[in-house]
Amino acid sequence: MDETYFDEGLPGTFERTTLEITKDLDGNEYNFVSDGVDAVRRNGENQNNSWNEISSSKTLSSIPFKHIDIHSFFSDRTEVVERALQDCQESLINEEDIVGNWLLTEISIWDIEKERLVILTKKAIYSIKYDFISLKILEYNRIPLLQIDTLVSGELIYPSSSLALRLNGLAQGMSSIIHCAIRQEWSAITSCTGFAQFELRKRCMSGIRLMWNKGNPLPLSKKWNPFAKDIPWLTYASHPLFWYKGSEADKATYDVESLHSTIISVLPSECSIKTGSIIIENYFGLGALVHNRNGLGFFKIRGKVSF
Repeated sequence: MDETYFDEGLPGTFERTTLEITKDLDGNEYNFVSDGVDAVRRNGENQNNSWNEISSSKTLSSIPFKHIDIHSFFSDRTEVVERALQDCQESLINEEDIVGNWLLTEISIWDIEKERLVILTKKAIYSIKYDFISLKILEYNRIPLLQIDTLVSGELIYPSSSLALRLNGLAQGMSSIIHCAIRQEWSAITSCTGFAQFELRKRCMSGIRLMWNKGNPLPLSKKWNPFAKDIPWLTYASHPLFWYKGSEADKATYDVESLHSTIISVLPSECSIKTGSIIIENYFGLGALVHNRNGLGFFKIRGKVSF
């Protein structure tokens, strides 16, 4: 006799199956109840409920990169990232023990997001700008660990007086309308045009900041100079691909939390380790908004032009 399977998958092991026929009081309808079928159905419903709970806990508002094509990133190819890390290790690391390596997002003092390879050794941390198209090192920054005096981890936030929150809300609202129109989801246009889509938008990202300024404020000559490079701190967040990778092993390469948990073990004992909000002093942020929403700091496929 041929085997019959339910839509949920292969049949389970039934210890007991009963069939009951009951008649409604009005005598017009019969109900068939099978314990075995109900058990499978309940199991499927429980799995769906669990999946819905996980999905609802990870709402769209909590994901910083919702509308991106991950395949447009050259770094989406695992073998490309591995080759880049190997090139950097062979070219830059001289007789230093490597503790770990990552591909993260570095955030400048002007709130500009940049794709960076990060290599951590027992002596220093390397932040490397790598061309994933031509496969070569463009520039790098080496910071000795003994120089770092403070490590801060926490949520990335803007100052309360910043217009970046409002601009991000406007940009997100317009982006939602455009995506609904492109997908021809005309019924969703009404919900996309609601005022909620244009509310203040936080970054919804956590990160770390490594500092070596000994608590001194940044001079105005550096703070308001867009060309200043010797800023005494580095700010990192997870790479956009982190939210789209499947396995935990793949995610670790793009996860700033992985860097945080690793670097603590090699920092000097006198280094101050803190937890708290990391302020990104972006008050107007129009340039950063355009730069970051278009991913200009990442090597991506952009039609006939790639950079």
